[in-house]
Amino acid sequence: MKLDTEVGVVKYLVLFYYLLATTVFYALAIYATGNGVSYHLFGEGDDGVFYWEQAMNVFYDLSWIRTSIYPWIIGKLMQVIGTESVFAIRLFNFVGMAFLIHFALKLVAVQLATTEIGGKQERIRHYAYLYALFCFIAYISLFINITTSIYRDVWIYMLYIAATYLAIRWLFEKNWTYFLLLIPTVWLLGEFRTYALLSFVMATVFWLTLQAIRKVAGPFVILTFALVIFGIIYTFFMDVQVPIVDKTLRSALQYRSDGIGFLAGGSQMGIRLDASNYFGFLFNYVHSYLGNLVGPLPWDVRGLTILLVFFIEALPMTLILLFLWSRRAYVTKVQQFILMQAFVWNGLIAITNDNIGTALRLRAIAYLLILLVFVVAYSRHRAEHVKQTVPPVVTT
Repeated sequence: MKLDTEVGVVKYLVLFYYLLATTVFYALAIYATGNGVSYHLFGEGDDGVFYWEQAMNVFYDLSWIRTSIYPWIIGKLMQVIGTESVFAIRLFNFVGMAFLIHFALKLVAVQLATTEIGGKQERIRHYAYLYALFCFIAYISLFINITTSIYRDVWIYMLYIAATYLAIRWLFEKNWTYFLLLIPTVWLLGEFRTYALLSFVMATVFWLTLQAIRKVAGPFVILTFALVIFGIIYTFFMDVQVPIVDKTLRSALQYRSDGIGFLAGGSQMGIRLDASNYFGFLFNYVHSYLGNLVGPLPWDVRGLTILLVFFIEALPMTLILLFLWSRRAYVTKVQQFILMQAFVWNGLIAITNDNIGTALRLRAIAYLLILLVFVVAYSRHRAEHVKQTVPPVVTT
């Protein structure tokens, strides 16, 4: 992947923007709480404080609560540098951000390599990279998740994007070197969040299965078959443990129901999935799926903050999805694979999550994947319809 001069400059400006932001929020957090761990723009609690407490236990070789590998990593990092440093953890997460941008641009590049773009290749590539970088500035929830606290999220995002890229190079190029790189990547992804590993494996299996089935069946038959299979699972196998996460569908639905009762408030969607029959579940699940993907939905807007999220995140993503649907005839198999990863991930969080605020954090994986497909599709669309000449791109 060779970036032209302008794209390279913008890339480093975006990185500087995130480094400056995490430094500013660190200073604000010191002023507000005295430790620099988290600065609360909205609400009071966050996982960053928990990670810091567990990392301190690791630092002092005490017992710690293992919800993921992240506290162990940042605790050992502090042992290596020999001091309790929140800012060192923030710099460590900034490295994750740099890798996230790197693999995001790689994912754009691999799409371009498999897209028919004719004689406007340089123009399309140039704008696709710029739009991808702009997404990291315009995507406000992503910015907040990465800079305001010491969340593990940036590493989950990065590893998922990296795994998707490596899987594409392996599956479409039959290059087993990328498969060997994929194995430790998905293992580490699972150590950061087991549900992310489950989603990646499920999406990959679904995509491979779909490629085989679509040779003998149309979309309607495939959809009907999928609904019947899931109906059988819902009716007869609710208590079967799902590999990787070692949880049952019933326990996932119970977790969601408990959250609705415990967290009842303005940010809850109030969608119950523990219906007495499959059809009731299916109706509510579609509602939850849409709420997690393009929420808050209009009827969920119950305050200024949620209204703001509706206009700066939900509405733009709805328009982006409509654009991709209108261009579905031009979507390549590589892009189908990327979108499959996005939609399966959203499908999993739609089972367990009923909270709009939590959705903003969790759906970032899906949003990033969708946005990276969108920037390529829109750049191609723009090049096809813009007749004016563009100054030549200088490469280095």
